[in-house]
Amino acid sequence: GSDVVVAATIAPVGWYVTGYPWYAIDTPVHRRFLDAYRAKFNDYPRQGSVVGYSVVMSAAAAIRKAKSTDNAKLIAAMAGLVVETPFGTIRYRAIDHQSTMGAYVGRLAIKDGKGVMVDARYADGADYLPSDDWVRAHRPAN
Repeated sequence: GSDVVVAATIAPVGWYVTGYPWYAIDTPVHRRFLDAYRAKFNDYPRQGSVVGYSVVMSAAAAIRKAKSTDNAKLIAAMAGLVVETPFGTIRYRAIDHQSTMGAYVGRLAIKDGKGVMVDARYADGADYLPSDDWVRAHRPAN
């Protein structure tokens, strides 16, 4: 019927997606970020808000750890760097400096006439990055 057509134009119901279900993440670290964001901007954060915030927090943590803005010292500081993000603690792997920040995976649904993510779970990036052995075999040594 017409309800199916309307729903399909809002969101393809049932599709698996990655995204940012800010309304469903109930962790203390996310709650602090969400509350601060809403207080400052009178709006909810988007995925880009979390990524941008995490990038700035990563840069600040690297500078603090390096005690410098010297490029070589920052590169060294990034190896194994641990950073608290709205999604939880991430680490920059020492072997390749890849972030372990993950993503929320869920399914699309319609709620109050809008597309939302339901049954979301956080997929930790550490579980999906190539192994150290693979990196050693495929990446030139520094």
